[in-house]
Amino acid sequence: MNVRDFARRAGIVACLATVLVLAAPYAVVSEQEGLLVAYYASGPVGAAGVGLFALVSAVVFASVERGNVDPGTLAGVVVVLGVATSLLAVVWYLAIDPTVLFSFPQEYRWLEWHAPVVVATSLPIPVCAGLYARDLFA
Repeated sequence: MNVRDFARRAGIVACLATVLVLAAPYAVVSEQEGLLVAYYASGPVGAAGVGLFALVSAVVFASVERGNVDPGTLAGVVVVLGVATSLLAVVWYLAIDPTVLFSFPQEYRWLEWHAPVVVATSLPIPVCAGLYARDLFA
């Protein structure tokens, strides 16, 4: 099995899964716009920064084998983006105000676990990027 191909595909899936999990409350939570805005705006860059870095990571993962840019350069870029995505997810999770989190109605108590799940789905991104870079430079 080709480790580079597997790591690249798994990295793309991890990036997209992070974005989908991150956006889930927008599709499910209704009539709580003010709380959702405060929830997503927590931290220095908010959840938008996590989503942006995850999407850019997916684009870099997808383009790394195209041959337009040196694969070694893009492997390093995707490692940095993956680590930054996971770190931003952790910072966002730690910055969420508990008052905002516990102000949602009882039917949305699952949001208490939303941010940790976003962090967990972002962790495979730097792992896949590291596997790709390790196999590329080996």
